Parts: sequence; structure tokens; C-alpha cells
Amino acid sequence: MENHPTPFDLSGRTALITGSSRGLGWSTARCLADLGATVAINGRNEELVTDRCEAIRAVGGQAISASCDVTDGAALDTMIDDVIGQVGAVDIFVSSAAQFLVRPIEDTTDQEINTLFDGKLFSAMAAARRLTPSMRERGWGRIVLMSSIGIMASGGLAPVDAAASAALSSFAKALSTSLAPHGVTANAIAPGFMQTDTTAIFRQEPGQDDWITTRVPAGRWGRPDEIGWPAAFLCTPAASFITGHTLVIDGGITSSY
Repeated sequence: MENHPTPFDLSGRTALITGSSRGLGWSTARCLADLGATVAINGRNEELVTDRCEAIRAVGGQAISASCDVTDGAALDTMIDDVIGQVGAVDIFVSSAAQFLVRPIEDTTDQEINTLFDGKLFSAMAAARRLTPSMRERGWGRIVLMSSIGIMASGGLAPVDAAASAALSSFAKALSTSLAPHGVTANAIAPGFMQTDTTAIFRQEPGQDDWITTRVPAGRWGRPDEIGWPAAFLCTPAASFITGHTLVIDGGITSSY
């Protein structure tokens, strides 16, 4: 039988993951590093970003620091220039930087809306604008945007997050159409109720675990690696024919409505 390289090998590829010093972004970064990619770790806390890079190197992976606040357009541009200067090119872009706001729209301020959209949507669009031309020219690239199940079942509790998430999924679909002829895929992931730092305050509320057990068919909160590995898969050669898709990972809750 003819030997073929594994379709899950990302050796020689470089991935920039925004919001990757914590939560789902950190899990995704570790999974990508395990598959051989050099990962650029991003977050606002430079010390934490450095620690994360050292943790990946300690287990044989390759990582570089890409600390900045992605809502600052000038800082984002400088960070991308620095990453490209170190690695030559970015093959994979995962947008996992996010704000989260559980509040009725009538109680939400303009500043809160702007902050959430800057962190979740506009930073992803700004980074994609910078990175996609090079991917197109090289004929290979992967884009994964972290959306949310709020696009299908928000329960009315987080309308601003639902709107930004829906825009991210639509953005991925629009990008997929223009980039597919050039070997570049663009997809989104819609996580359900996951065990992260962001959800810690909700998980501590009385009755939350009971609610999850009864409402989520899988009967539990999702683990960060249950997002990280599917996100990494979408970045591999094995997923080269998957584009314009929003992958729902929620333990079955949206299917049960």
C-alpha cells in the first residue's frame, strides 16, 4: 500500500489563536500544538501568556508569545506583524477572544454592546482581513471562529452575545465562498455549556448543575478539550472539504428543543 502522510499532521504550520491564554482558546492551542503546529498564544495578561508558552514547550511543543488586547486595532496589527516576523507566515487563524454578557437588552449600555462586539466580532474580522491575503496567495489556510449556541437557542438571556455570535457564523460562511477556490477553509464552532473560567460564576449558582443534568441530553457540562480537538480537526488537511459550516458542540441541547 502506498504511504500517505497522516491527514492530522500540522507539522510546519503556524497557528495564531486569539484569546488563547484561557478557556476554549487555551484548549485549542494545546490541541494544535499536539498535532505539530507552532502556536502563537494571545491574551492581555503578558505574564500568563508567557506561562502558557512555557507549558507547551515543556511537553515538546512549539509556542511563541503574542500578547495584546485584540480590541485595540493598532496593537492587533503590531502583534500580527511580530508573529509573522518570527514565523514567516500564519497558516491557521482561530478566533477565540470573547466577552460574554448575560443581561436583557433593555439593561445593556452602549458601551457594553461595543465592548462585546469589539472583543468577539470586530477583532476576528480585523485579524482575518490581515491574514487571509497571505493564505490565499500560498494556496492553504484555515480559519475557525468561536460562535455560540446562542445563535439557535439563547433563551433571551444573552441577546448581545447571540447577535455577535450569529455575525461570526455568517462571516465564516461568507469567507468560505471567496476563499475556497484558493485552498482556504473558514468555519465556525458553536459551543454549548462548557466548563471554563467564563462560566465559573454561573456554575457556582445554586441549582445550575441540576439544570444542566436535566436539560442537556449528555447530562453534564462540556469539557474545554471537547471544543479544542474538534477545532484542531477543522484546521487539519483531513477537513479540507469542510467549509462554511458552523459545528454545534453542545451535548445535544439544541436538538432537544
